[in-house]
Amino acid sequence: MDFIPKDKVLKVNSDTLQHIREEINLGKPGEMKKAVDILKEWLQQQPHIKKKNFTDHFIEATVVTAKGSIEGAKKQIDSACTMRTMLPHFFGVTDFTKDFANVFDIGSAIVMPKLTEKHHRIFVLKSKGPITSSAQLLNFYRFGICLGEYMKAHDYVASYQCIFDIRLANVSDVIKNLNPMDLRQIITIIVECYGLRIKGLHIVSNSKVVDTLIAILKTLLKPKIIQRLQHHKDCDSLVQLFGKEYLPEDLGGTEPSVKDLREAWAEVLHAPEFTEYIRDMDNAKTDERFRPKCKFNEEYAGMPGTFRVLSVD
Repeated sequence: MDFIPKDKVLKVNSDTLQHIREEINLGKPGEMKKAVDILKEWLQQQPHIKKKNFTDHFIEATVVTAKGSIEGAKKQIDSACTMRTMLPHFFGVTDFTKDFANVFDIGSAIVMPKLTEKHHRIFVLKSKGPITSSAQLLNFYRFGICLGEYMKAHDYVASYQCIFDIRLANVSDVIKNLNPMDLRQIITIIVECYGLRIKGLHIVSNSKVVDTLIAILKTLLKPKIIQRLQHHKDCDSLVQLFGKEYLPEDLGGTEPSVKDLREAWAEVLHAPEFTEYIRDMDNAKTDERFRPKCKFNEEYAGMPGTFRVLSVD
């Protein structure tokens, strides 16, 4: 791939392609293509992975999220296919209108169009209505996975700044309805399947109970991420950190509101071509009868009940 295809929502900087390739030590001509070709050949040799025909963009994006490591990219593809098989309740979306009819009742999840100067994406989760059940949160996680599928199919970036604006949420209700197992599993999926590298985790809330929520999160994350976790009582510090030009107006920025951006995202996620794509990706599973036993990764043993603590770069 000689250029990043233009997207309806996502924008990139003029030097993003070369910057990221150099960052993962694949900046010389032909190096990335060679890595993609190696992975395509490897896929044909994996009897337990059902889907073989991933797009070149998907494979190249996987190399990027694996920081240029071919072995890391192999593990990421294998993990994604394995988790679709072992955690099916997070996947299997076939109709966005039906599956996510009420998903925005509790909030919105979007990715900001612009990249920061450091080529980071900014993910924003903004709370809205009351959370009354863990099922609401699970469906919200499922929507997040669909968003991750889109990013993997269309973007070229792995580094994220994640902002959770929960000022309108009843944090006590969030904690009450939070299923720790679901939360642990969705974090694992996002990191292991989609290669998300969290460069910053920002929680915006003036609730007195937010410290309890943060304490729960700290039980699920490695020290590196905990060090990157920041609590903001208002948006002023976010503006100072990122600049108005990268934030939605809800967070003190000059970009469109979260509601307007959510509608833009809904348009591309509901498009027939993406619906067809995500249905096809649901075939990217494993048949464990054919997995070479000597290669079975012990991290999968006991799933979905047990996960190791996450390490995120």
